Amino acid sequence: MPIFWLGLAGVAISGYVWYKHVTDGPVVCLGSGCATVIRSEYGRLLGIPNGALGVLYFSAVTATPLLERWFVPDARSLMLIPTSVALILYLYLTYLQLFVLRALCNWCLMSAGLTLVIFGTLIFS
Repeated sequence: MPIFWLGLAGVAISGYVWYKHVTDGPVVCLGSGCATVIRSEYGRLLGIPNGALGVLYFSAVTATPLLERWFVPDARSLMLIPTSVALILYLYLTYLQLFVLRALCNWCLMSAGLTLVIFGTLIFS
């Protein structure tokens, strides 16, 4: 059941990032880079806010144990595909934070960290 809780945490973080992307006002952040990163030109993929994509992905992760239990016995294996894509995307977005924007968003990094833990959990459990 850790996948469920990891997904739920991801939904909360991504929901906050999405909300802050589409609204004005300060972003609660450990540093000063969150607003820069979230509202940058890289804050959208194909016109969709990254936070919205995160909510979609982490919602699927949250549903995985439930789907696995009642409908799709291989749901965990199937989640490896979007999780791998999410991990590659997070690597790219982290690169952009470090070397292009030169600003770090702790919310974005926590989301990437959750994805890494989810990937490990899917592989090793």
